[in-house]
Amino acid sequence: MIKQYLFVALFLFIGISSADPSLTTHDWADLSDMARERHSPILVVFNADTCSYCQRLKQEVIEPLAQNSDKTQPLIREFDIHSSGKIIDFNGDSIRSRQFKKRYNIYAVPTLMILDPDGKPLTDPIVGYNSQDEYLELLRTSLVASFQALE
Repeated sequence: MIKQYLFVALFLFIGISSADPSLTTHDWADLSDMARERHSPILVVFNADTCSYCQRLKQEVIEPLAQNSDKTQPLIREFDIHSSGKIIDFNGDSIRSRQFKKRYNIYAVPTLMILDPDGKPLTDPIVGYNSQDEYLELLRTSLVASFQALE
């Protein structure tokens, strides 16, 4: 009950109104534990509510990928670059949202990063979004490389 209250309070405080709750997190340490259990990378999409390319990426690529319940899929989460407040970092420390964004040198949205369970990049970021076919090929190549890096 208390955890639910805290989640709702964080949700309202940070103002993530249009984000899909199943694709968001404020506890990256918990996600890190899940990634370790599954031997899976973490796919993070840095986005913004006002970004039309972000919305297209979400609808055309991220949501279909997230609906696949296959355990060999990466753990997928979104991070709104305009969010504020604190989050739980991969190591369990409480940090400001802007520190999280700054760590990965996010300068444009959408930016997709594939991370290991410790939050370290496994591949180069994929910045921008133009066409679904091109993006899916880039993503496929990056995912293959990320799973290989985790072996």
